[in-house]
Parts: sequence; structure tokens; C-alpha cells
Amino acid sequence: MKSFLITEEQIARVIGGAAADEVSRRFSRHFDFLTIASWSAETPFGEGGIALSAEEIKACGGRAAEFFGLERSFLENHQATKIADWAAVISSAISQKLDRFTFKSAARDEQNAARTHKAEEVFQDAAAAANILYGRRRMLSFVAPHSLLGFELTILTPNLQNIETLDARGKTPEELTQTMAYGDVLVATPTLWRYMMREELAAPDNTMAVSFGEPMTQELAAEMRKAGFGVLRELYGSTETGLIAWRDAPGEPFVLFDHWRCENEHLKRLAPDGVEREIEAPDFLEWKSERSFILAGRRDGAVQIGAVNVIPDDVAARLRGHTHVADCAISVGRRGDGVDRLIAHIVLKNNVEPDERTAREIDAWCRTELRQQERPRIFHFESEIER
Repeated sequence: MKSFLITEEQIARVIGGAAADEVSRRFSRHFDFLTIASWSAETPFGEGGIALSAEEIKACGGRAAEFFGLERSFLENHQATKIADWAAVISSAISQKLDRFTFKSAARDEQNAARTHKAEEVFQDAAAAANILYGRRRMLSFVAPHSLLGFELTILTPNLQNIETLDARGKTPEELTQTMAYGDVLVATPTLWRYMMREELAAPDNTMAVSFGEPMTQELAAEMRKAGFGVLRELYGSTETGLIAWRDAPGEPFVLFDHWRCENEHLKRLAPDGVEREIEAPDFLEWKSERSFILAGRRDGAVQIGAVNVIPDDVAARLRGHTHVADCAISVGRRGDGVDRLIAHIVLKNNVEPDERTAREIDAWCRTELRQQERPRIFHFESEIER
């Protein structure tokens, strides 16, 4: 794939997103959405920029190198003060060899989070996406580019189509309304689409909306069409599997991309080298035909909060480690605007009062020990947990 160009600016965008994820995972240090969106190739690693410690720089450098199929130690001897420095070194290296990418899933277990894919299969996914997004004049992205699907859709696909890409993460819905033009495609997760619909985003004629990462509801799709998006595409896949299928509307079955097939209700992928292998999807699939299916529930019990997979039992287990908590269970509630949120049902230890002060203390602990999507938004104190 030497002929496939990933620009230094695009590499810098990936490094910024991956760095934010890495310090969140390893150091429980979290950045807000707009802060991450403001990072560019010129953003310093130290003071006046991301403000990384020496240990954090080493971890982020390892993550950046690993993403592009290089050894984790690749950047350790390269002096760098800003993101562009790493991007230039990586760009030079992958111009000579680029045979794999490594992405991280939402799994808490770092040993199982990393997923390596052959570069030719990642490009195969991007080419499949390009076929169903054909004819767009420009892509605007509201998602980070360091996830597998984010990278395929917002970096590789527009490169294949030879169209301009704009990082829209730092724009308000009002600014986005003014920026979008005839023939654009806007990529976002359903959580971000809900936000944009609440803020009355308006789309010009012949504009496409693309979503992935969590299920699209019929109500949200209807709002998006009223906002002016004439064409909707919902994509299905995961960090573990790659891009599997797509559909036009939430009520329809997903349709497999051409490099996938079903054999006796088993999902199989045909790789560019001709090798076919069976893949287990993250969800149970209910097949409607040889090439179409509907989702029938997660295999791992995960729920999607803000397009991030969260396992309620894992969150509950971690909360049981709090000094005030004797037992805990997590349920999922849906707000009136369709956004899912976690609810913690907690049995306190005998000497702890079930009052607002206790709730605030537990919430403060959650802010430092859990990722943003894992934090319960409501706390119920119970006398016992019903399993």
C-alpha cells in the first residue's frame, strides 16, 4: 500500500485523538471534547499545549507508533516538542512500509484492548465505505479519527475519493450550519447527532448524514431528515471485526458489504489475499436473508453510552471497591431526548449515611476512577440489590 498517502496533518489528527485516549486509560486524566478538538499539528506536548509529563509522553509515543504498525519504542529516541514532530517521523517511516494498524477497543483490560489489523484489510473496509458514500463533494467529521471506524471513515475513505475533509469537532451547530454546503457528508455518532438536532442544525440540499458507534433510532432519523439531510447511512462494525454492514434507515436490516458473507448463519470475511475466515460479530445477528440481518443483543452485555461500549457489570464491580459501598448494581435509563445513562443502585456499609454528601463523595470518586461514559448519572441508595 505504498501508493496510498496519509498526510502528516492527518497523522497529527490521529496522534492527538490517540494521546487523549491513552492518558485517560493509563493515567485517569480526562480532556473535554472541545479541548481535544482544538489540538493540531502545532500543539505542544508540554506547557501551553497538552501538558504531558515525561511518563505520559512515553506512553502516548508508544500508542502513536503502535497505531501505524511500528514498534512501541519507535519514537523514544526522537526529540519532539509538538505533535507535528512525531507526525513527520511516522510519515517518513510508513512511506517505506505500512502493513498493519493497531487500534484499541473500549475494553478496560489493556492486554485485551489492542487489536491489530492488516493494512490491506483496513483499506478494504475504507474502499467499501467509499462505494456507498460515492458522489459527495466534501466530508465533515464530528468524530475522533483514532478509532478503527473513525480512521476508516474520516481519513482513508475521503482520501480514496479524493475529496476534502474538514474536522468539524470544534464547531458549534450554528457554525456548522454556515459551513455545510451542497453535496457534503457529515459523520457523527447518534449521541452527537442528538446534540446537533437539539441545537437546530440545518443542512443544505443533497447533504448526507453518516452515523456509527451506537444504534440509530427511528425518532432521531426522522429529526435528521426534517433538518434537511436527504440521505442517511448507518454503518455497523467494531474495533475487533472491522466494517461489516450498512443500512439507510433504522427500521431496515443491515446489508453486508461485498467482502462479507453468511454461511449457515456464520459470518465470514473474504480478505484481499483470498483467505476466508469466520468472524464473530459483537452482537447476536438475526439473519433475514443471506446478506442481511438485524441486531439481536450484545454478546458481552455491553451498552453504548456516547458511542462507547460500557459493561454495566464491570462498572458495578469497580464501585464495590469504594470504601462506602457494600454492594452495587448498574442499570441503564433513557432520558426524554433518547440519550442512555447509567444509574447506580448502591447498598451502603452500615456506618455510612445515605445522604447527598455521600452521593457527592461517590460521584467525585467516579470522576477520577471511571471514564466519562462509565460514570453513573443517578445514584439510588437501596437496602438490598435485587439480582
